[in-house]
This record gives sequence, C-alpha cells and structure tokens, in this order.
Amino acid sequence: MMTMKDRLPLVADLLMEAAHADNRLHGDEKDAVRRLLCEILEVQALPMDVDFHIDEFDAGAFDRSVAVAAFAGDPPAVKRRLLELIGAVHAADGEIDFAEDDHMRAVGAALGLPPEAFKELVVDIVEEIDVEVVEKIRYGDVKADEVK
Repeated sequence: MMTMKDRLPLVADLLMEAAHADNRLHGDEKDAVRRLLCEILEVQALPMDVDFHIDEFDAGAFDRSVAVAAFAGDPPAVKRRLLELIGAVHAADGEIDFAEDDHMRAVGAALGLPPEAFKELVVDIVEEIDVEVVEKIRYGDVKADEVK
C-alpha cells in the first residue's frame, strides 16, 4: 500500500486547498502546510521541488476529485489522518471559520468517510439558547416542560 510520503504532492495540494478554504491565505497556514509535510517526510526542511509545488499551488485550478481518488483504496484511519492534517491547517490562522468546516465535510465526503468518522474535527452550529430561560429552569422558577 502507498504511504502519504508516496503521494506527497497530492497531500500538499489537499493541505494547500485547506489553507485557501476561507478564501484568505494566511502565512501561518502556509507555514503549517510546510511543517506538516516536513513531519510526514521526517525532515527538517522540505525538498526544493515540494517547496516550489506549495508556492505554485493554484486554488482555482485544483481538482479535489483527482487528489482524493488517490486515497480511495486507503483504510479509514489513513483518510481520517488526512482530515486531521487538514484540520491542523485550518486551525493555523487561529480563527473558527464555517467555510473551513464546510471544506472539511466536503473532503471527508469525497474520501468516502461517514460524517460520524470525523465529527469532532468540525464545529456544529448549536441553536442559540435563551440564557434567562435556562437560569429560570435551573433555579426552579419554571419547569423545563413549560418552556416553549
């Protein structure tokens, strides 16, 4: 079976797509891509061709389906690891962005993973709650089944 090292340009592309997911490329995200690829290769610095590949990435021309197809036969653990790497790139800009979550869900689906396989890697929007009502229920001023 091929490793991530064997498909490093495709991994780099998927990570660079993640860096562009919120339509803003932050330097921190690009640095995170380089750092993660160094970890995969177990090197201190990326080979020049990989570094060039990152710099030349064109988000508009990128075809995700081609990249994820290379991972179609991989076990779920490898696909999940790819999503974890994508999540690390998303987190590099220090912002919680729903466009990045949508990107994570789309890549997970393209990899053939069920949403529950990576649910803790995405943020779910929780309905806003009425704090006053919660306080009234907590202190017994109103019963939960009385709340509309």
